[in-house]
Amino acid sequence: MKRLELEGRVESIDPANMIIRSVITTSAPDRGGDVVVPSGLRNRVEFLRNPVVLWAHQRTLPPIGTCLGLEVLPDRIIAVTKFAASAPFAADVFKLYAEGVLRGWSIGFIPIKSVPTRRGARIEEWDLLEYSAVPIPENPGALTLSSSDVIAQLVV
Repeated sequence: MKRLELEGRVESIDPANMIIRSVITTSAPDRGGDVVVPSGLRNRVEFLRNPVVLWAHQRTLPPIGTCLGLEVLPDRIIAVTKFAASAPFAADVFKLYAEGVLRGWSIGFIPIKSVPTRRGARIEEWDLLEYSAVPIPENPGALTLSSSDVIAQLVV
């Protein structure tokens, strides 16, 4: 994806194309105490063959968008999401992200290899089924990137 630059800043939301750049999971413990290791994602290529993005993990509803790409970093996974312009609900959800009302994301996955921890599990290998736009993410760091987040990431 081509990065958008406005006055030297990199933006994570492209309103004209209904595209958002966001963190969908991190290596930090989630609210249940589980840790999903980003580098443990096994099926990236398989996922990108059917890269659905759902609303709140609702598999019975049509997808609200598609994943254009995944960037697997040691501490997080960043996704580029294109919302479905032809679906009114998807367009409404996109507007809520663009307005800053929504920021959260969440992954739907199958754990392949995990190790119990004191509070939950460390999921060392896993397959991604989908990721979702959500009001409250299980992983507090799974958020739409703000301009300052993107700039900090580029500097690091």
